[in-house]
Amino acid sequence: MREMETAPPMRVRSLVLITPILQGFVPSLPVLRYVERLQAVLHGSSDGKDTGPTVLDLIDSVHFAQWSILDGGERLLFVSMFVGELEPYLKDFSVRMAWGLDLVWMHCEGYPGAAQFEPFVAWVKRHMVQADRFYAANPDVTVVDVRWWRALHAHFEAFRREARCGGELGARFAELERGIARLSAVDVGAERRLLVSIAENVRASIRELREKRLFAPAELEPIERNFEQVMAALSGETS
Repeated sequence: MREMETAPPMRVRSLVLITPILQGFVPSLPVLRYVERLQAVLHGSSDGKDTGPTVLDLIDSVHFAQWSILDGGERLLFVSMFVGELEPYLKDFSVRMAWGLDLVWMHCEGYPGAAQFEPFVAWVKRHMVQADRFYAANPDVTVVDVRWWRALHAHFEAFRREARCGGELGARFAELERGIARLSAVDVGAERRLLVSIAENVRASIRELREKRLFAPAELEPIERNFEQVMAALSGETS
């Protein structure tokens, strides 16, 4: 009997970018330096509260991402760990959160915008720093795998607690099996709730940027428009 052919496992990779930050003052806001506005964007909400899901939750391949301002405001470091190949990873960003990247990297030299995929990829590759050595403890584990295992662990923990309380185990095993089966099904309701939560958080952040007058209307409008288009497309996928 012929064995079923399987695709090679996708592996965790790293991406490191170092991009020059524009120097001087923002033309539309001559009292504000580019690096000062970039810091405000990266720091997020002024109240410092955890607002729940973030825009990066839209990208299933991201394990980790970090932006850091270096050299007294001259350069911006981006570090990410992701699953798969570079260009599909960047395509996810281009399609799902160009607006989010634009808010950050519009403060860097030569940034073409993430929605223009080919120029965006070229810009990323121009500023990539090659890792001389990279280590991943679980190189074949995806973000989706991690979420599934966490949910599975929660089901087993609930079963263990209930089993210790005594009673008929058959019914408890049946409930465990139903819970595991639900993990393999698409939870459209959960996806919709995630999108709603992300949308609310992003709209609140954009309102705060507008209220603080950190961006001219002409700068925020295309970012907000791209965000609403992405949300509408994603909501259509889950309907």
